[in-house]
Amino acid sequence: MTDSLTREIQCQLCEDKYSPIIEPEEDESYYRLYCSCCANWISINIANPVRVTLKEVMGLKGEALALAIQTCLSKCQCGKPFSHDAGERCSVCLDKIEQESRAIRPSEIFQSPWNLEELKKFEGKIFEYLIGKMNSKEETLRELIEKYEEGKINAETYMDGIESLQFRESRQVSVIQTWAMILGPDIAFRAAEEHDLVERYGTRVLVSIAKGLEISAGKSVLSTLGAEADQWDGEAGKELRVFMKKIGGGF
Repeated sequence: MTDSLTREIQCQLCEDKYSPIIEPEEDESYYRLYCSCCANWISINIANPVRVTLKEVMGLKGEALALAIQTCLSKCQCGKPFSHDAGERCSVCLDKIEQESRAIRPSEIFQSPWNLEELKKFEGKIFEYLIGKMNSKEETLRELIEKYEEGKINAETYMDGIESLQFRESRQVSVIQTWAMILGPDIAFRAAEEHDLVERYGTRVLVSIAKGLEISAGKSVLSTLGAEADQWDGEAGKELRVFMKKIGGGF
């Protein structure tokens, strides 16, 4: 991993100068991170769990965040790494290459877009973050509802609190997804159970873990939850089965 990105690059094909794209434009939700050799690219969404984790847990932003994302990605199917400088090729030339060449056929063997060995380097920090949130005094949804029902806050304050809580917990759930990717399918759910994540976030955290495992291991969310539902007693197991029925699962 290099310490910095070149701010202005001369395209090796057309010799025009360009700046690497390291984050979405203001009105966009994602940007393309190209292979350094071919025209394949990966979409990096602002809500991508790994991106959110690197921002939330490691405090990275801008160039540092882009470099971390680049380092944590698996190599392209052609064998070369993805790079924010796109292999010193500008967007205009890349568009021409995409139009003139055939995309590499997807491999029949599943490959995670993320380099799990690199992500494991952040496991300790991620765990510290999650434990810190579990022990924090941040207001929960239950506490917010109780305040409203007891007349301690008005409707406007309640709605503002709901919005703030949803945004905060969405970031935390993204971190849990990345944690699940690192732990893998044999450990992730049991770790969630051990650390009472369902008690804090509700059953949706199990769905989020399954989504993280789909990214890292390639197994569908429904298959993962179908195998997991019987492991949870009471409301958690019931809610999982209701969720699967709603989205067409035959479990």
